[in-house]
Amino acid sequence: MLNYDLYIFDWDGTLMNTTKTIADGTIHACQVLGLNVVSDEAARSIIGKSFIEVVSDIVPELRDNPALLQKFAAIYEKFLNDHTLDNPLFSHVHELLEMLTKQEKMLTIATGRSRAMLDDILEGTGYGHYFMITKTACECFSKPHPQMIEEILHETGIEKDRAVMIGDTSHDIHMAHNAGIDSIGVSHGAQDKVELSAAKPTYLLNNISELFEMLVK
Repeated sequence: MLNYDLYIFDWDGTLMNTTKTIADGTIHACQVLGLNVVSDEAARSIIGKSFIEVVSDIVPELRDNPALLQKFAAIYEKFLNDHTLDNPLFSHVHELLEMLTKQEKMLTIATGRSRAMLDDILEGTGYGHYFMITKTACECFSKPHPQMIEEILHETGIEKDRAVMIGDTSHDIHMAHNAGIDSIGVSHGAQDKVELSAAKPTYLLNNISELFEMLVK
């Protein structure tokens, strides 16, 4: 049975089914600006990292062009702001967070979203009260750098062996490795089981429902 004191959750593709919306936002920005449109696979490949830092890896026209990058990011963020709350939370997310809260576990978030975007989505969903600490790519280095986790560990005072990172991408798993904590990969988001398995998570699950069932036992 899993038994940690601190649960660090990614948001997109882990708790909320936003993978398609995020990929569509990247593709939409390419279309609006008349740039070469990236594939869905390429758009998904950067999910989880700081968007502003890595989008030029898949959209070469943005390299060495800060003005165009700024326009691209604005279009992308507006698309996400307009569509993110249309996406559902994954099955058993509410039950999982309720159960862990009643058990007095510490719940936190480490996400590649911006601070403004995360705050908006937590307010819009009404789920902000579950999380005692949230870290975003605005305040910390992008995943897989361990800064988000290291700051959460420091602020909570929890030892590494009592903490676990839950995410849907190899970036989440590698961040956990780099921070020296356990990890749980869920394959219902941006990356499938093959990709997640290659990152060697401590546990590899199909979805959040499986995590809920493991914790209930």
